[in-house]
Amino acid sequence: MLINVILRVLPFYLREPIIITICLFFSGLALYYFVQVGGWGRGGFGLLFLAIAILRGYFFRKEWRAHRAAKAGGVTPAA
Repeated sequence: MLINVILRVLPFYLREPIIITICLFFSGLALYYFVQVGGWGRGGFGLLFLAIAILRGYFFRKEWRAHRAAKAGGVTPAA
């Protein structure tokens, strides 16, 4: 798909926020339908997309700090 090619070409500081936004959108959509209509499957998918967005955000924050430290010539702290 074209979106896959676009996301592979983009640098991580543009790609990751787009992926996090998409995951949060689908999470909100699934949880909204879970509240309105019901069904544990919708709630499960909502929590799954939310967990993916949180993990991507955590790794993005870690990579962004390492990127900024490398750009400034500093040493990244060991995690």
